[in-house]
Formats: sequence, structure tokens, C-alpha cells
Amino acid sequence: MDELEELEKQGYRLIDIVSGDVQPKKEIQYLVDKVVEKKGSNFYSDLLYNLTSERFSEDKSRVLWQEILRHKYLISERLGRNIGIRVATLDYLENLKKLIKAPMIIPETQFARTLKFSTTDPLTGLLNRRVILEELAEAVQEHETKKMKFCMLMMDLDGFKKLNDTQGHQIGDLILQEVAQILRESTRENDIIGRYGGDEIIGILPDTDKDESKSITSRIRQHMEEELKEVKITLSIGMVEYPSDADADEELISLADEALYRAKLFGGNVISYFHPIMLTYRQDDPQPKEVSCVGNFNRWNTKQGKMGYDGNTCEWKISLNLLAGQYKYKFLIDGSKWIVDTEVTEYGDDGFGGKCSLLTVKME
Repeated sequence: MDELEELEKQGYRLIDIVSGDVQPKKEIQYLVDKVVEKKGSNFYSDLLYNLTSERFSEDKSRVLWQEILRHKYLISERLGRNIGIRVATLDYLENLKKLIKAPMIIPETQFARTLKFSTTDPLTGLLNRRVILEELAEAVQEHETKKMKFCMLMMDLDGFKKLNDTQGHQIGDLILQEVAQILRESTRENDIIGRYGGDEIIGILPDTDKDESKSITSRIRQHMEEELKEVKITLSIGMVEYPSDADADEELISLADEALYRAKLFGGNVISYFHPIMLTYRQDDPQPKEVSCVGNFNRWNTKQGKMGYDGNTCEWKISLNLLAGQYKYKFLIDGSKWIVDTEVTEYGDDGFGGKCSLLTVKME
């Protein structure tokens, strides 16, 4: 949790701030708010556990915390001095509420460790699955507001399963830790990295379009290849761009996973992303009333392949977003006549005894 580390660097203790014992500057309060937001459903429970060594539910802890703050204020007013949150907590819960016995105060460093581990993966130190998915949803909302692009990466280690099976899980764990360190060194300060599960890792590149992301991901892939060449581990990456490829977090994950799968099909150690492709058809005499472009990229669905007419160029057009690979397609004219694309030079069997056009999209 970077915000918590920054607080500690500047000499602040989180408990002192949230209890009102310390009045922080605006920028420090912002860091505190981020810690509370990221911790989410267990913040107040962990807070009271730190102060009393007793565990309460989050809902109950939230209520008790407000009562403790009121108790602290009243006692401080009567004594004419601030009694501090620890004294107020123990007095209220032990003497007034009778909820605890023999309380034990947990060191602040352990509390910080508890907060940190609730947001990070204990093996790699990267954000855990819950938090990285929350970061992705937040990135969608933020970039929608800013009208900015960002890219999401789904990364997977090539050769990791074989190494894990033959060398053992301890070696596999060491590799994952090394991978996490390489990712920290290869990404920018504002990039967000989290462990999705197993050897799958999600990356979020804020305010970054696909072209810039290609450069960043290429650096990551090359660095990984160089550092792990002795164990023959490489990295496959599936990349998607918001909002051109998808505009919702679940769809981004689905498409990034699809792109990653295509990277694996191409042998791994590559970056796979969606390529914008424009196909056109022109027929002047007679002018068609309707044209569809159908192929295995849209499961030969005529409705999905419906083309739009451009009056300026007198062409029928369709925009496609395709991963690397070879695709078959045909044009359907006025719902009855099938023809191939005469603008291409590659043709194949359409599977129905006829000929179809071939479209090849390269990986890079």
C-alpha cells in the first residue's frame, strides 16, 4: 500500500490521524483517505484489533469507533487535555461497555503490516486479485470522466507450469517473486500491477494509448526474456485499449484474456492486441441496396457484418477489430449474391464448396 508507506516516511501514524489526535495537512489527509478507501470492508475491524487485540465485525467496529471518538472528546473536555485514542478506547470498551478483558495493544508496525497484506499478494508483493480488479473498475470511471485512453494488460508466463511441475513449487514461488521485481523495474511509477491468479498478472497503464503501450510492453517482455533466460521463462501479453476495444471492466478482462490466448497460440513471448481493420466494397452498376461482409470473424452472421455506405467515396465499408491470425470472408450482396473480395490476392475454401477471400493480420 504505497499511501501507507508514504505516511510512515513523513512521520505520521495512521491511527493518530483517523482518531483526531493529529491534524494533518491536506495532502496527508488525502493519503489517509486513500488508505481507508482501499482497505474497504475491514478497516475499522483492524483498527480496533490493533488497539485492543479483540476482533469485532466491521459493522460493529464502525459503530464502536464513533462512540469511542465521542467518549474521547468528552473525557478530554473534562480533563482539559487530550487523553489520546488508546486510553479512550480501552476505557470505553473495558470499563463502560465491558466488551474486552486484559487488552493488549498491538504495535503500530504490525497494524501497518495487516493493512498492507490485505491489499497485496503475500508472495509477490503485487496488488492482490480483489484490489487490482477494483483498480481496473476505478480506472474505467476515471478515464471516462477525463475522456482519456488507457491500456490493460493480461500477462502470463510461458514455460512456468513445466518448471513448477519439474522443479517444485518452491522454485516456482521464487520465479514469481523475481517476475514481480522485473515488472516493478520495467513499468512506470503510475502503472498499476496486480496478481490475478497463479502466474497471470494484470497491468493497468493509465493515460496511455495502444501505440505508447506497445513500447512499454515490448520493454517488459524483453526485460523478462533477458532476466529469465537461464530458466527458459518468457512472457506472453494480451493488451486491450479503453475505450476503443472495450468500455467496461469485465469486457476489458474478457478481451485481454482472449488476446493472451492468441499470444499463446503463436508460440508465446509475444504481445497480442486488437488491430483496427477496414474492409471496403464497391459496385457502381447496378448499385446494391444492401451489402454485408461475413466471415469467421463474425461467425458468418449477416447482421453483424452489415456494411455502411459512404456517399463521398461510393464505397461500402465495415470496421473490424481483429487479433493476429488468418480470417475467411465473403461479401453478401442484397441478401442473395455471394462474391469474394477482388482487392485481395489470397483465397481459400469457404467450407461450402466455394471460394472465399483470406485476410491475414500479423502479430506485430
